[in-house]
Amino acid sequence: GSGSGQQSITAFPEADDGNSFWLVRASLGKQCKRGEPVPCGSTIRLRHANTKNYLHSHLHSSPLSRQQEVSCFDGEDTGDDWKVECSSGKYWTREAPIQLSHIESKAYLSSSTSHQYGQPIPGQLEVAAAKSSSKSTYWIAQVYIC
Repeated sequence: GSGSGQQSITAFPEADDGNSFWLVRASLGKQCKRGEPVPCGSTIRLRHANTKNYLHSHLHSSPLSRQQEVSCFDGEDTGDDWKVECSSGKYWTREAPIQLSHIESKAYLSSSTSHQYGQPIPGQLEVAAAKSSSKSTYWIAQVYIC
């Protein structure tokens, strides 16, 4: 659960998890072609492969860090839109660090071992949106992006 009542998002540090697959989609109201590279600076949505819900954020507090909540939302709205910010290059590529900034709030998708859940999900990390960039706001795609 979460403050908004939407599905919480968690992460595992340095672990492959079958529940951690997200599909890249165009921003709300836009289209993209499968297999097309994702240019740095693009606005995208991430759709959870298993639940088919979108990575979402809004102005609720996250449960552990009290930052901005990130959830999985079964609807579609502009709270699902994220900007791809690349460290280098012209396109988002596998194994290259990127940041995702929430379009509406400008907060960065983040996760840190400082904010770890206990029971019933021990070891899972809170995923939240932070107001500023830090080492906790960088992400790496480990499966090919298409």
